[in-house]
Amino acid sequence: MTSVAVVRPRPLAVCGAIAPIVFTVAMIAASLQHPAYSHVKNFISELGATGAPGATIMNFAGFLPYGILMVAFAVAVHRGIRADAGGWLGPSLLALYGLAYVGVAMAPCDPGCQAATPSVHHRLHLLIGDVALLTAVLAPFTLYARMLRDPAWRSLGIATLVLPGASWLILELSGLGVSGALRQRLWLLLLFVWIELVAMRLLRVGNQPTTQPAPHAARAGP
Repeated sequence: MTSVAVVRPRPLAVCGAIAPIVFTVAMIAASLQHPAYSHVKNFISELGATGAPGATIMNFAGFLPYGILMVAFAVAVHRGIRADAGGWLGPSLLALYGLAYVGVAMAPCDPGCQAATPSVHHRLHLLIGDVALLTAVLAPFTLYARMLRDPAWRSLGIATLVLPGASWLILELSGLGVSGALRQRLWLLLLFVWIELVAMRLLRVGNQPTTQPAPHAARAGP
């Protein structure tokens, strides 16, 4: 059996490395435009809500570029881990996670993210937010099996289960005496750590060729 060299991608991996930074900088910048805003009491979506002082910053310098960067990062992840049957699912879910943030930017919630009669874009915002939460957990979980089959990624398998899983638990456990806004930030922090770990691994192995079995040549007829 012959093998062919596969060079792992590097340029798109940078998208994953900078995505959390772009998001965080935009969040801080938008909050500075909103004197009454509290990172402990207010949800991040409130920064991009209709009429919020820093809405343009949060939506178009935060949510939107973060989403686009994550879609590009999903492509890098797909190309950078050894191919496997059904291996497209994890990167596809990661891309859907990124697209959800693009949708969040285009459909801001109502002022304060509360409304007696929610608008259409407010309802869309909540729906798209649920998609982001779900795919943030499912994407890493579905990548786990593919990582285990690639020696360059096997050591990152446990973190791929623990970090996103723990982030989801923190977000869902409302009886801890911690505000929902703070739990949201802890969720993002753990998710950002996972994204950075994957991006750093892609950058590290990006110039190291690996091998995969070459397709079998068709046998000539008699």
